[in-house]
Amino acid sequence: MASIALRQYPIDKIPIKLSAHNYLVLYDNQGNLVAELHGLAQDPVTGGYKEFGRSSDYLRGVPYDVRAGETSGLNQLGQNERVLWQGPGTAERWQAANDALDAINRRGLTYNFSGGDLNGPRDWDSPAPPVIAGNGNSVNRTLIDAMGLEVPSMPRMAPGTENPLLSQNEIDAIRARNGFPRPPRGWLF
Repeated sequence: MASIALRQYPIDKIPIKLSAHNYLVLYDNQGNLVAELHGLAQDPVTGGYKEFGRSSDYLRGVPYDVRAGETSGLNQLGQNERVLWQGPGTAERWQAANDALDAINRRGLTYNFSGGDLNGPRDWDSPAPPVIAGNGNSVNRTLIDAMGLEVPSMPRMAPGTENPLLSQNEIDAIRARNGFPRPPRGWLF
């Protein structure tokens, strides 16, 4: 049965050896890897993707079609993995994730290694400004939201997961275009 899973690429090159880069994978009905979706830092001069970005880099959502021979090089045996969805509706959910990836890329966001937004302190009574930065885990979190799924707990921490890159209205529009019902809101709202 086709499925979508969340995987973790361990990041052991920084002092915190328990952190990870989260990304999505798509499996076909036979369990073969078909595609990957990542959030990566892109060098603004060369256009190449980097393992570790800086604030001068762009944040990009990057699809890899494994069937066409494309690979990120980050998918390795033995990584932590959680199945997010399996069975009917897999193609629609994967399309919603790709739609969110396109929306993120249109935003022209800045890469921030910690995954936090760079808007800084603000008056909590005023509307939140649009997000201007994040990392690969922020991309991953946003793709999972667009598929209408919950972010599961994983063995390694993934800084940036707390920072969705699209507004709830943008997420709801992506879900609606892919045939997902609007999720219920609070009892009074």
